[in-house]
Amino acid sequence: MYSMADNTSVNCCEINLTHHAMWPVALPPKPLGDPAPVGSVEVRFPRQKSLLGSFLQVFSELLFTSYFFFWPVGTVLWLALSPWASGVCSWKALWSFSTLYTIQLFVYRPHLKKGWPYRWLLHGPLVDFILSYHDATVIREGPAPDPKGKYLFAMYPHGVYGVCRAFSGGIGCWQTLFPGISARWGSFGAAFFLPGIREMSLFCGCLDASKPTLERAISRGENLILLPGGIDEMNLTDGESKDTQLVMTDRKGFVKLSIENGLDIVPGFCFGEKWIHHTIRLPHFIQSLLRPLRMSGTLLRGRGLTLMGFLDPPLGFVWGQPIKVRQQKPVDEKYLDEVHQQVAESVSDIFKRYKEKFGYAEDETLSLVSAADAKRQATSKKKSS
Repeated sequence: MYSMADNTSVNCCEINLTHHAMWPVALPPKPLGDPAPVGSVEVRFPRQKSLLGSFLQVFSELLFTSYFFFWPVGTVLWLALSPWASGVCSWKALWSFSTLYTIQLFVYRPHLKKGWPYRWLLHGPLVDFILSYHDATVIREGPAPDPKGKYLFAMYPHGVYGVCRAFSGGIGCWQTLFPGISARWGSFGAAFFLPGIREMSLFCGCLDASKPTLERAISRGENLILLPGGIDEMNLTDGESKDTQLVMTDRKGFVKLSIENGLDIVPGFCFGEKWIHHTIRLPHFIQSLLRPLRMSGTLLRGRGLTLMGFLDPPLGFVWGQPIKVRQQKPVDEKYLDEVHQQVAESVSDIFKRYKEKFGYAEDETLSLVSAADAKRQATSKKKSS
């Protein structure tokens, strides 16, 4: 575990979007002492205590964790405007809107092209307030990467909800740790056919995670962010287990993509996510129906009637140093395995060195498994339940 530099004073910094001072959210970057790599910094997002700060962080967390349910809210609004309720809109108008919306799902496909403008949301203050809700800490090891470089950011573990995604944006978070760098998310294709989820994904900079789409983004000079573990890793989320499992041993596609396109890989690990939601597994036949759509059959439960994460423990995230990649096409299998092993070792090393700092017991472990192993475990859990 790295110790903090004792001689660094900490004062609140002011988030600034358009050169107008706003309320303090993040504490300024604090250098990490020996034996951290030179240039390593830590940024803290203490939970807000003021009335305004508390409202903003709760609102931001609620929005972030609830966009999967925008469609039922939209359905209720649709009915509220109908002649059955307020009568503001006629049935003809409502069904015409619904028909046009459904058609554009299949005709208008920005997720396969350039997506939507996203920096205003993903790199804005909303994400910082989500981190503030979780009393979060984020660390970047080593100096800030060169803004002129090309990068693929690989985040672990996926988690049942993927709250770790909050560490991929913000002013106090991302713009502080990775100045001059932005990155597009790769998301599962079905997300762009689900009302509400589609729009939120596009607003956050998501593109379809298919290789042709991601390579087009790379050719435009864009960086990428991926959760390589996918739904198989999501289904392994278990807050009651002492072992955190990453689906990694046979997930080499993202490494191959990086080598073919010359993207250095920046690995990162999220601490505490497995505890902030409780998981609920759907019946086996429902999971079987969802798998072809690359959707998880695991639901989550949060605070009260919401999906907001429980407040303890605080979240932590550590970004490792970039793993330099030598561009090749075709990719030599031996070199592919070598780079993949470096990623695995970096993530494992981060876990070992920081687990105590972020509240993990000494006997907590990290295991790397294959997708086949993950599927077998999921099947065995269904049978036992």
